Amino acid sequence: MRLRRTAAVAALSIALLLTACSSSEYSGPADGPAARPSLDATLEKLTMVGTVAGLRVTEPAEDPLPEGSYRADKDECLPIAQLAFTDTPRPATARAVREFSGPGELNSTVGELWVTVHQGDDARSALDDVRKALTECSGSFKVPGAPMIYRDLEPAQAPDLGDESIGFRFTTSLSGVSSPATYAVVRTDHILTTMMVITDTLPRPLLEAQLAKLPG
Repeated sequence: MRLRRTAAVAALSIALLLTACSSSEYSGPADGPAARPSLDATLEKLTMVGTVAGLRVTEPAEDPLPEGSYRADKDECLPIAQLAFTDTPRPATARAVREFSGPGELNSTVGELWVTVHQGDDARSALDDVRKALTECSGSFKVPGAPMIYRDLEPAQAPDLGDESIGFRFTTSLSGVSSPATYAVVRTDHILTTMMVITDTLPRPLLEAQLAKLPG
């Protein structure tokens, strides 16, 4: 009963904060720097930790998003580069990141999951940015300062989840070794849930479990 009550309170808190973020007339704490830790903490409670469908979901030892600004060597590829670094094409008012690993002795990381909260129409616009990048970003691209080369970007089947979704994949090359990366971005109201896996198939049960934790 206590766990149910805690989850309900967390869901109510983030729903109220999302309402504040979406209101153009609101000028209270959710618009200021002091609100970020509160919304981050609430979002953390609604982001998966545990084992789902044989995958172990954990908080990363450090945030994989690099500090400071970064860019793609092709402007039209920037939305894809942002997602490659667990960022989003539009600013987020809160962000929670998870890693998931497979079974077995190695228990190696096979993917990442991150949830972001956005103001106004930014969540919807972020998906439009990705769609545009999928039509305009061709060939290979790099992120200055990063050793990987990203190539073979193409759309992938989007999961029929949330209010709308998009999928894509590309190949990363590092020191002559290539690896696939498959992505799905799902919008639920003002929240984006993004999943990346280093195979050709997304673990849908994990994505569904995460979406089920969100309000709405």
